[in-house]
Amino acid sequence: MNSITETCVVCAPIDKVFGFLSNIENIPKWATKFVKKLTLVDGKYMALTPIGDVFIRVDANQKAGLIDIYAGSTEDSMTPAYMRVISLPNNSTAVMFTFFQYDSTPDAVWEIFCEWIKIEVDNIKRHFS
Repeated sequence: MNSITETCVVCAPIDKVFGFLSNIENIPKWATKFVKKLTLVDGKYMALTPIGDVFIRVDANQKAGLIDIYAGSTEDSMTPAYMRVISLPNNSTAVMFTFFQYDSTPDAVWEIFCEWIKIEVDNIKRHFS
């Protein structure tokens, strides 16, 4: 299984970084390649993406610094992307973002996702600059 991880360090305390990234409504602010628009439909979030409308949800554990972002065309077919938010000295924070290529992800789409993750992590870094 293929995977890709991108990492950045930002000059902001972990609570601020975690709070921003774990808030699903902030995803369009940093995941600019993937999420074009976010809407709430019947209590569930839908994201308009270049590959169509997808369900999207965030599961977060602040104590562990974990943010799992699930997306898929149906609620039963959502696949996760994983973030780890780590406190560093001097009020700085590391963010690690990992994607895996699941069987349902064609190679051409995987290659696009690998380009996008770099942009999205740069957006996170810029947000806290």
